[in-house]
Amino acid sequence: MNKLPISFAHLLEVISRLPAPERLWVAYSGGVDSSVLLHLLSQNREKLASNLIAVHINHQLNQEADSWVKYCKNICVKEKIKFESITINAKKTKGHSQEAYARELRYASLKSIMGTGDLLLTGHHLDDQAETLIQQLMRGAGPEGLAGMPHVRKFGPGWLARPLLEYSRSQIKDYAEHHGLKWIEDESNQDIEIDRNFIRYSIIPYLQKRWPSVIDILSRSARHQADVVSLLKEIAEQDFEKARCEHQNILDIAELKKMSETRMRNLIRYWLKKNGHKPSSTAVTEIIIRELIYAGGDRMPVVKWHKTEIRRYRNKIHVMKPLVEVPVDTHYIWNLEQPLNINSGSLIARRAVGKGIKSESINDNLVQVRFRRGGETIQPAGRKETHKLKKLFQESGVPPWQRDRIPLLFINNKLAAVTGYWIDDHFNASETEQGWEISLTEY
Repeated sequence: MNKLPISFAHLLEVISRLPAPERLWVAYSGGVDSSVLLHLLSQNREKLASNLIAVHINHQLNQEADSWVKYCKNICVKEKIKFESITINAKKTKGHSQEAYARELRYASLKSIMGTGDLLLTGHHLDDQAETLIQQLMRGAGPEGLAGMPHVRKFGPGWLARPLLEYSRSQIKDYAEHHGLKWIEDESNQDIEIDRNFIRYSIIPYLQKRWPSVIDILSRSARHQADVVSLLKEIAEQDFEKARCEHQNILDIAELKKMSETRMRNLIRYWLKKNGHKPSSTAVTEIIIRELIYAGGDRMPVVKWHKTEIRRYRNKIHVMKPLVEVPVDTHYIWNLEQPLNINSGSLIARRAVGKGIKSESINDNLVQVRFRRGGETIQPAGRKETHKLKKLFQESGVPPWQRDRIPLLFINNKLAAVTGYWIDDHFNASETEQGWEISLTEY
């Protein structure tokens, strides 16, 4: 714990770790923590190189919610601080805890207003850190969860900082009372049916009877876990470079099997996050190791969870979003002058010389886009023979689940190109001919 009184100098030291943002947002609920944070900034505005904006999230969970918006706005008008409010419907949906659902929507809303390089400040403090650690312990979290809340982290296109994280709740309240601040008291913060409140009012006071410094102790443990997380990330980065394939969403199983299962689990978590997927649970991670990585070489198993799939093919594992079924009769008439949005992404055609489908073979820049039904053949440019797509896909190692989703371009009912792979020799632009290069940008 920082035993010195709360000061703007310390706050400035935290936020100066980042380049000065054009906009400095303060998450202002009207509670004592955010009120102290806003007061510190307001009283030292001349020392800031950024535009100060207070943002209030109306969760619509309390009958006083609208009056809280007015209260926060009036404070900002009085202090001449720009104020914005965002209204969300944070009422619990099936399968969510109220607290977790509200937090998820709140952070998503805050991200939506952030510009590149913007900085968001929140009033989280030392007691919040200790409560978070206990809550994560009860969830069986690993080092990343037990590391608690960092002082600074990436947040959408900008950054999030918690400059009061070294101060206790009592220090914050002392500051507020000393400066005569007023704040909102949300009665839901007393509801011990909410996990965090139960920890705050029932668990921590009980622990403090035996260990008076429990808040400091738990926060110190969180810092130790943060060091562990940093080290695990370094190891995962090294392992990723060894196991990755041409595309970062594919890992080589032979390289994975050289690792201990501990490092394997660590790499899987890192790999999922790097590809924009939520980490798998402990149980799912074990299934990935047992049923994908150690599966028989001729098998093509798949593991699915929370908008994520991992599939195995030819000694590699692929992570992706769940595949969308493409009806076999799906077809489009595509004007190459404009991008074409299809089920898996956006088809784009660019004019080129000596590349792609020769322009003179296309009437009015129109081609037909279809998908594989079976039996299609093509004579790839530079080859003398016609081959079945099935055989070409096998030769090229194209995973089976991708084959029926690759756009096929037809001209006068003749297969002219397989997007990303082959152009039929009869339609291939020579070195001096005008052509259309086709590419698919996946969603």
